[in-house]
Amino acid sequence: MSTKTTAVFQLLQAEKKAAELIDNAKKNRVQRIKQAKIDADAEVLKFRQKMQKKFEEFQSEQTTAGSQGSAAEKQKADKEIQVLRQTHAARKEKVSDLLVHLVTKFDLTVPN
Repeated sequence: MSTKTTAVFQLLQAEKKAAELIDNAKKNRVQRIKQAKIDADAEVLKFRQKMQKKFEEFQSEQTTAGSQGSAAEKQKADKEIQVLRQTHAARKEKVSDLLVHLVTKFDLTVPN
């Protein structure tokens, strides 16, 4: 009987030890997950700050260069408009003549 009780006692101790190991493993896993979340949050915050700084630099560049850029763009647009008006003036007469010719000169013969 004594060997049976010692065997049962050993099984109970082994089961208790296994339960403790599993419990410790679960606790360690939870700690690792919490630490990973903390690390990830820190990385996200660091990245967000970096991107915010980059955006603010870009925004300030655009603000200072915006007035200079818009004046240059206006000059460029005015120049392009002037070129289009010159082209229109140069070709206006030719297009009018072509349209008048196409409308007034047509062939009245019936095709076979």
